[in-house]
Amino acid sequence: MAQEKIPLDAQRFATGMTWKDYLAQMGDTRARTEENYTKALLTAEEKQFFSGLGQVKYTLMLAENWCGDVHRNSPLLARIAEAMPNAELRVLFRDQNLDLTDCFLNNGYRSIPIVVFFDKDWNEIGRWIERAHAATAKVVGIRARTLDVATRETQDAAMAEYRKQVQAEYDVPGGALWRAAAGEVRLVLETRLGLAAKK
Repeated sequence: MAQEKIPLDAQRFATGMTWKDYLAQMGDTRARTEENYTKALLTAEEKQFFSGLGQVKYTLMLAENWCGDVHRNSPLLARIAEAMPNAELRVLFRDQNLDLTDCFLNNGYRSIPIVVFFDKDWNEIGRWIERAHAATAKVVGIRARTLDVATRETQDAAMAEYRKQVQAEYDVPGGALWRAAAGEVRLVLETRLGLAAKK
């Protein structure tokens, strides 16, 4: 089956926000994302790898301000795009671009953030969606201890505790869940660009 044509070109890409502009419009969620940006640092080895990917020309991110996974993972994705020497990053809102979003469903869901890497001719090189697999495992465990055991009366407190515990997993600068995400993005790009075989 042929890949669905992704409805993206230079003109539409240009309507997206730069990372700086995306942060600027975030309102009351900006501080949380900026704080994560200061912590979502690439290791020297990761910087070296991503800085060697001159094939990536366009990096598309689909996001929404209200999404916790966006606050936690978009900063690392921005760092990766910044490390690539020829890549330009633009952020579009998921809900205003459902035709694009629906090209990158996650098991049928419109999960975010979505990051998609393209070459100069708009050929997709690779994509990464939502969060690292290790983070999903952590989230499932935290949910089981908080939200899943909450009563109707304790639901709000359980949600606050759930969010607090999930964020704590990202509070260590350069922590394990960001390493896992960077590793997954790297694997996707290595595989699609044929770099894994050259190791």
